[in-house]
Amino acid sequence: MKYPNIKLTALMLAAVLTAPVCTAATGDIYNYEFTALGTTISSQIKADNKEKARFCANVVKKEVLRLEDLLSAYREDSDISRLGKSNGKWIKVSADTAEILEKTKQICAMTHGALDPTVGTLVKMWSVDHSNHRVPTQEEIAKVLPKVDWKKIEIKREGNVIWARIGEGQEITLGATGKGFIADKVAQRLRENGCNDALISLGGNIITLGTSDIGYPWEIGIQEPDNRINSYFAAVPSRDESVVTSGDYEKFFIKDGKKYHHILNPRTGSPVPATLHSVTIINKESALADGLCTALFVFGFNGAVNYLAEHPELKAVLVDEDNKNVVYTKNLENDFQVVRHTYRYGVIEPKKEVEVGVKKNG
Repeated sequence: MKYPNIKLTALMLAAVLTAPVCTAATGDIYNYEFTALGTTISSQIKADNKEKARFCANVVKKEVLRLEDLLSAYREDSDISRLGKSNGKWIKVSADTAEILEKTKQICAMTHGALDPTVGTLVKMWSVDHSNHRVPTQEEIAKVLPKVDWKKIEIKREGNVIWARIGEGQEITLGATGKGFIADKVAQRLRENGCNDALISLGGNIITLGTSDIGYPWEIGIQEPDNRINSYFAAVPSRDESVVTSGDYEKFFIKDGKKYHHILNPRTGSPVPATLHSVTIINKESALADGLCTALFVFGFNGAVNYLAEHPELKAVLVDEDNKNVVYTKNLENDFQVVRHTYRYGVIEPKKEVEVGVKKNG
């Protein structure tokens, strides 16, 4: 099997981990968890004593719950829900809401609309993550599809007051950037409060601060796409960054023998055809990593490879839908560590400027 911009090999020669993946020994590592954002939020806090660790864990919980109240489309009084009921009118929003909307628009632009948060009505129509899921008719989708347009999201500031509006009939979903944005804010609050060594998991979004108990970067396992808990095919060291993994195995239903997952194509209003099984992005910004995961799914396997080849600053790992091939960006060659030799591994080679025909500025 050949893919553009990839060199595939039967096995990649890499050191197999000798330390546990994504865990650290007991001692000065303290573990906490709670439920929010529709998942389990877990924290591994490195601290001198239990009191400091508990304080840091409370910082995590307080910030997650605060932002969930603001940004959840399932909270009737959240900023996002109020925007959906505003009929295209300006409403007052928090600074955090304005920030995530602006960040999401940036990702929409850099992915040419492959990410679009105004698919909110379509997401509710499909209801993939709920028991009342169904396959909408083409007529239903066609009626809603013209309202999908991220460029209609607007923000304005008047003194200390921030206003936002979306197009009439639009609804926002932050399923592609919300957890990442919250993860970034949690990391910021932890640092502000002197909590400098921690690993926080918000479902598929992981943020790392400082080092583990042995003074090395945290080792983060990349989950096998069969959704088996604690089953990893590879790992990467991580310090002061985010590792985000998204897959079509997370939320889906099967109807008449066909699989429908939760990632919608903004141009068709339907789940993206299956060519990718999972996408992992490693970046300093968790919101960016989160949004890119969704966009790459919309691009499909070949499109994602081409996009990454044209953006060599990004770090990513892709697993194809056949669950046979794993490819990763060249800038991960020194860090990517194979744990399970059950795949063919390949490197995504950056495109040269002469190949893409564009001379970069600066």
